[in-house]
Amino acid sequence: MDKWRRLFQFELRMLFGNRWLLGLPLVFGLLVFWNLERLPGREILFFQRSYTSLTLLHTMSLGLTMLLGVLTIRRDIRRTSYEWNGALPVSYMSRISAKYMAGVLYFTIFSVLAGAAFVWNSARMDVAFTITREFAVYYLLTFEVSYLVTLALAMLLAICIANRAVYLIAFCAWMFGTFFLDMFLLDRNKWYVLRTFHLNQLFVTGDSDAETWGIRLIADELAASRWFVLAFTLLLLTAGVLLLNRLRPTAFRRSNWVAGGLALLLAAGAFIPYLSIWGERYAGLHEKLRDPAVKTVEAIQDQKVETFQIERYDIHLQRESDDRLKIKTALQIPAGQLTGRGELLFTLNRTFHIERLAVSGSPVPFTHEGEKLTVQLSAPLTADETVQVEMEYTGKVMDYVAQNYTEGSYLAFVKGENVFLPGYVAWYPLPGDFPVYMKNSYEDSLQVAADYGGWRLPPAIFRISTSGFASKLYGNLEQKEQTREGQVFEGKSTAFVRFYSGEFEEVSNPKLPVRLVTTPYDVKTAEKLLEVWAGEYVYFAGWVNHLDPKLDQVLMLSMNNNHSLEMENKTYYLIWLVSEVEYFADQLMNSMLLGTSEGQMDILKASEDVRPQLRALMWYMYYREYKGYTADDLKQGSGGGLLYNLFDPSEDADPDHVGLRMAAQVAGALDEGKNKQVKEVLNHFYALGLEIPNQADAEGGPRPIPYDEWEREWKRVMHDAVAN
Repeated sequence: MDKWRRLFQFELRMLFGNRWLLGLPLVFGLLVFWNLERLPGREILFFQRSYTSLTLLHTMSLGLTMLLGVLTIRRDIRRTSYEWNGALPVSYMSRISAKYMAGVLYFTIFSVLAGAAFVWNSARMDVAFTITREFAVYYLLTFEVSYLVTLALAMLLAICIANRAVYLIAFCAWMFGTFFLDMFLLDRNKWYVLRTFHLNQLFVTGDSDAETWGIRLIADELAASRWFVLAFTLLLLTAGVLLLNRLRPTAFRRSNWVAGGLALLLAAGAFIPYLSIWGERYAGLHEKLRDPAVKTVEAIQDQKVETFQIERYDIHLQRESDDRLKIKTALQIPAGQLTGRGELLFTLNRTFHIERLAVSGSPVPFTHEGEKLTVQLSAPLTADETVQVEMEYTGKVMDYVAQNYTEGSYLAFVKGENVFLPGYVAWYPLPGDFPVYMKNSYEDSLQVAADYGGWRLPPAIFRISTSGFASKLYGNLEQKEQTREGQVFEGKSTAFVRFYSGEFEEVSNPKLPVRLVTTPYDVKTAEKLLEVWAGEYVYFAGWVNHLDPKLDQVLMLSMNNNHSLEMENKTYYLIWLVSEVEYFADQLMNSMLLGTSEGQMDILKASEDVRPQLRALMWYMYYREYKGYTADDLKQGSGGGLLYNLFDPSEDADPDHVGLRMAAQVAGALDEGKNKQVKEVLNHFYALGLEIPNQADAEGGPRPIPYDEWEREWKRVMHDAVAN
């Protein structure tokens, strides 16, 4: 042990006695602190950009690790003039381990500096210490594990290749283990199971810079990967010692082979849990890919789905300690167009095992093939009958689809406090035989079929009670109450019901009747967004009579894809990185004030329906009164996209230039000081309704407003103003 201690001290002197090597950690630390301090848009996009900055700096430092590992061996062990060292009574195991531990200690300084820089800057973002600690530990462990395996690999290369070509080979190994592996084997060839061999694990956690779920979702994979990397590092070191021991006589030749064999078995054993995680993912994926009922894009787009009315859902959604969902569902179905049917077709995800199914209290036979659930009725339905279908089913939801992301790799998941449970995966019974998945014709992965099918669900009333979830759920239904067991959500919806949960925070503004849900590092951005939005809301609330907010909740969660419209059931999904606060505040206020414009593309001629122009005129007033723009400013484009329907519509949609004429009328009236009269006209049409829903949802909604009606109301109000 004394020999090893002296060797270790010697190696430390070789490292820390070199001025250049001693200065490199200082340079690295300065770069890390400087980069994190001067991140562009730091207060808005701190987590995302700090992740990117640390990833690039870590990759560069791995090049230094590779170089130092080679130099450590070539300094004496693989140097011809030092061959006499082999006669010393010191084993190669002692010499290699001393060199390795000294190198590890040296690069631990880099890991600590990176973690300290993140902690320092994170603390200034007013984020809870537990959040800062979680990510700081993640960075520290990721840096350290990468240094461990890279240093061992470099030392083994230097042992295997005695000449100077090792420098070129080591450079190629660094490039292959970082950039090439990421771009070609993972991204292009989709061999995601190999990402444990990537030298910089910050690269291959995909979109873990999307703070919403990121590394929390793949925590088990990260842990298994790190244990394997540690075992693989031991294998590399053992292989190096074994090769060196073959260069000189030794009494421990058999022991060397036994140690090598044990290291190999340990690495293989550590790889098994990692492979089992991927095996489970690919088993579910390949089952769907082999299923002929899962179709391609072309087949999905041509498919028609016959659906029916479900009047009411009563659902109890329970999460158990092992993340298994236990769901009880009661459906009230009016016979209606189902009269005479002897069976009912539903869509329920194949991950669920149905334990009980009854119709009007009596068990009935059923088949559940893929997502298609066929329920046999005891007798054909009669016209005035209301059927109650009760189901109980259980299953785990981790719906892997083979994408190079973290949460983007899953269409749905329930994992600890992390929940993404959208209705498009049919976690509750959907009426009809809906495709849930769609095959990519050019690669072995899946997509959401609803993105391409464009199917609509009939409206239904929902009451969903939840229990057992580790953190608060948010969704596109209104929460009615909080019970001891969990939450209760109620509402009417034509959209897929969805739930989200994670390390989220609620943000609000006293001037704004809205709740915004976001992640800890986006709280400051959310506060700025709400502040700008509140100013706009106060302005419109000051003159719009009976302002009816069309949204009361914003889910500001960075995601790869939410597979939904921007707004559902008074919930707005803000899934993109909010880099321009004013732009997004305008979009949110527009949705809150005016509701959806999803059906605007169905308006073929502007003179037949001027709702798009009226919506734009509401903002025209804002820009003129609140922002102080002139008519010429707005005509030149200062109002942005919200005034598009006034100044820049297509010639086909507005051949009569209705938008320009309406804008000119309003501009002239405002120049004459008739702001009150203009607002009276706009209030009249606002009361009629300016939402433009999709044609499928238009029944019972706002009617079209022809240009002639605008002219009549304009003349009436302006005539009354002149008369008075």
